[in-house]
Amino acid sequence: MKKKLVGFLFIILVVSLLMSTCLGAQKKKVTIRFATWAGTDEAKELQEIIDQLNAKSQQYIIEQDSNPADYDTRLLTQLSGRGGPDLFWVSSQRAAQLSAKGVMLDITKMLASSKHEAANIADYFEASLEPFKVKERIYGLPWIEQPVVLYVNRDLFDKANVTIPKGNWDWDKFLEVAQKLTIDNSGKNAGEKGFNKSAIKQWGFTVNGWPPAQIFVWQSGGDIIAPDFSCSPIDTPEAIRGFKFYADLINSPMVPSQQTIRDRGFDTMFRNQQVAMFMGGAADNLENRVDFRCEVIEVPMGPTGIKSTFADVLGMGINSKTKNPKAAFEALLDLTSAIHQWKVMPPRKSLATLETMNKLHPERSQAMQNIINSLAYAQPYRYFENYPDWDNIFWTQLMDPIVNNQGDPEELITIVKPLLDEKLK
Repeated sequence: MKKKLVGFLFIILVVSLLMSTCLGAQKKKVTIRFATWAGTDEAKELQEIIDQLNAKSQQYIIEQDSNPADYDTRLLTQLSGRGGPDLFWVSSQRAAQLSAKGVMLDITKMLASSKHEAANIADYFEASLEPFKVKERIYGLPWIEQPVVLYVNRDLFDKANVTIPKGNWDWDKFLEVAQKLTIDNSGKNAGEKGFNKSAIKQWGFTVNGWPPAQIFVWQSGGDIIAPDFSCSPIDTPEAIRGFKFYADLINSPMVPSQQTIRDRGFDTMFRNQQVAMFMGGAADNLENRVDFRCEVIEVPMGPTGIKSTFADVLGMGINSKTKNPKAAFEALLDLTSAIHQWKVMPPRKSLATLETMNKLHPERSQAMQNIINSLAYAQPYRYFENYPDWDNIFWTQLMDPIVNNQGDPEELITIVKPLLDEKLK
């Protein structure tokens, strides 16, 4: 009887120890609060990824807080206090500012000691990492580097008997195509005699400050901010040529008036087949979200053969005040790697191949080669700590007058350049 009792007590002790071990393991699994700007649909897709990671991880439980409304303002307020999320999405523009202020955790050493695939810095495209570096220290990781590409309505091209350009094409060819695709109510295009620019029913292209004027300045051989951040060389002949091309395009009949764009909706006009060509991010996936035959091609190159487009780089950072830096770092790596499988384009060389991308996104096989080609010459803006203040001047005193008031770029540049240079000091 005593032996049975001892055996019974032993079993209870073992079970208790096992339960204690399990409970102890659960207690070690910390909560990582994760802030994003994802909208409803994007947040649902992201949550599926998070659920899978949470189920696998022995270190963390990620809790998503997605709210696109005033995201930057809310995030800055939260991070300036004692609380805030452990992990957060951050634009490349804000990354430089937050890193310099010590708000984002320095993860340089953690990356160097990790064997996680997402920690391999050598695998990232250099341009994608730059916004998250300050004096060679790394404060975040990019999860997308999407180049701006050109979405074209194949149905409208065919109807106008216009061949979709393949490979290299320049500004002159672009204007020629845009003219042929700009149609008035009588059916005449903008290149024909008798065309009525007051009665246009279809436009060849659209601009409202997007796409960025930087694309055309770069294509012209100019620059917006010098590589050493010493000045804003927007007064060079090359830069002025790019700004003038942009302004002339906005004021041409090939682009809807800004009032028409506001009334009908910028991308909505493309979706409604009132605009034949639209520059958008590679991740927009418009070719699979419209009710007509849509293709993705490369943007035109500049007048001297320079290829360039804008790369929108987005990433994640860790709150420097997090109470769980190790778990937050593992969550950062796991999320970054998972989003690289989800978004187009991943900023990693090992993933940005035609074979890999077609496997990950077979529904975009037509577009993928042109997206990959575009990534090769895409570039982000040159960000620095005071960039938001610089950008405010650039937009309100240069771009807004050009876009909305038919401002002369050359006259405006003379006034604005000293102000931009001052912000770079």
